[in-house]
Amino acid sequence: MSQIKSLGQQLKSKLEEQKGLPITRDAEKKPFQNKGENCDDRQSAREAQKISAFLSALRDFNMDGQEKILIRLDKRTIAQLKQLKVATNIEMIRVIAFALQNFLKSNPWLNEYISQTLKQMAHELD
Repeated sequence: MSQIKSLGQQLKSKLEEQKGLPITRDAEKKPFQNKGENCDDRQSAREAQKISAFLSALRDFNMDGQEKILIRLDKRTIAQLKQLKVATNIEMIRVIAFALQNFLKSNPWLNEYISQTLKQMAHELD
């Protein structure tokens, strides 16, 4: 039974492996744990809910665009996207589009900056 891991624990161990951190295993924990065990259970349940909600948001993301662009990514990012594809069956392009959309939503000043810069450039050309 100790070999069964939750999705959150599997993702955490994969991330630790990629970062080169020592992997903590359940068998290495002390056999007698006190009240902290309940806290860990609640925390891992919250993490699992966050992961589930995030993956659901990724799957539900509306990709209705038809434009295509070529992007360059480093090997590490591509490897992580491929692993995510295998683990969750979510396409790489969906993750990239979702991340970009969230970036633009979280930085609304960027649209205003682009508009102002384009206006300044148009006035300089006149």
